[in-house]
Formats: sequence, structure tokens, C-alpha cells
Amino acid sequence: MLFGVGEGGVVRRSEARRRVDLEGWIRRTGALAVSGVAAYASYVHQREFAGQGGADRTSAMLWPLSVDGLLLLATVGFLKRPPAHDRRSRHVVRLAFFLGIAVSLAANVAAAPSLAWQPVLVAGWPPVALLLAVELLADRPGEPAAGTAAESSMHDGADVDDPLLARARQVDAQHWQVYQRPVSAESLRKELHIGAGRSRQLVATIRANHNGHACG
Repeated sequence: MLFGVGEGGVVRRSEARRRVDLEGWIRRTGALAVSGVAAYASYVHQREFAGQGGADRTSAMLWPLSVDGLLLLATVGFLKRPPAHDRRSRHVVRLAFFLGIAVSLAANVAAAPSLAWQPVLVAGWPPVALLLAVELLADRPGEPAAGTAAESSMHDGADVDDPLLARARQVDAQHWQVYQRPVSAESLRKELHIGAGRSRQLVATIRANHNGHACG
């Protein structure tokens, strides 16, 4: 049964949305907890590192904020997902994030009381945990990748200026998740409350893009 056709379709669609919402909530909560623990441990180690490097008390307390602040800005950029055609923004975000991770990791390891494996692991783990948490949070199952969406918009010339097409893609992706087949024009029409002609046009555009990516 298709989306919007009968009570069974509505129930299955609601269950699918609840599963996606629950998964997103768990991922965000877990990432927030890991990031909080990692930020605290990293701050302590970086403060010690700055003090060992000759910084006064105030500078040693503020220096970690410059590193963690850069990581925070880069993390927001990661989750925002700039358009695929904006290569410069993507490269700057990645550079800032990995540079912040590298500086944080170096400072944490340098602040370890000795170079034995246990102190190094304890000191070096927080930035690694933050890196993995951000990667897991940025990887959203069931959502089309930013690059794929942008490439599709370049093919049909309408995705950027047509929010209805973006909504149609989301409905199609949800349909694939639940039924392992593309959404029909009739189901899309009822889901988006649009006319039959417009629904057929959207479905044709989505199918054409899918076929183009499959051939490529």
C-alpha cells in the first residue's frame, strides 16, 4: 500500500517518521554527551599545555577556547552542509575542523605526564572522540547527500528554486526506506496536496535523476 492510501499507509508512514525522529534524537544526544566530555577533558589538557609553553595564567585559561572555538564553528559548518558547488566553503570548513583536531590532539598528548601508552591514550582520546562524534552526526541515514542533491539540481535546473521538488525528494527517500521502491505520482500528489500534472512532473524529474546517477 502506498503513502496516503488507506489507514495502513498512514500508520506505516507515521511509524517510519517516529523511527527516524527517535534515531535522530539518540544520535544528537549521544554526540552532545561525547562532545561535552571531550571538550572538558581537552580543555584541561590544553590549559596545562599552554602553561608549560610559557603562557601566563589568564592566557593559559583562554588559549584552549581558541582551539575549541574553531572546532565548534567548523562542526556547525559540517552539520549545515554547504551546497556541493560551493567547494571553497567546504574546503575551508574541513581545513578548520581537521586543523583544530590536529592542534587539540598535539596539545593533549604533549600535556600527558609521560609518553607511556596509558597517559598518551587518556590525553589523546578526547579530540579523537570529538572527531568520530561529528562524523557520525554528520552522516544522516535516509537523507540524500548534499553533493547528490546539488548534482541533481544542476541536471534539472529546478531544485534550487523549487522547494516543492526538494520535498518530493524527501517523500521519495522515505518511501524507499519503508517499501524499497520509488513513490508513485498518485501517492506524491496526496502527500504534497498538489495537482496530478505537477505530481507526474515531479516524479518524472526524480526518476530521470535516479536513472542518470545509475548510468553514471
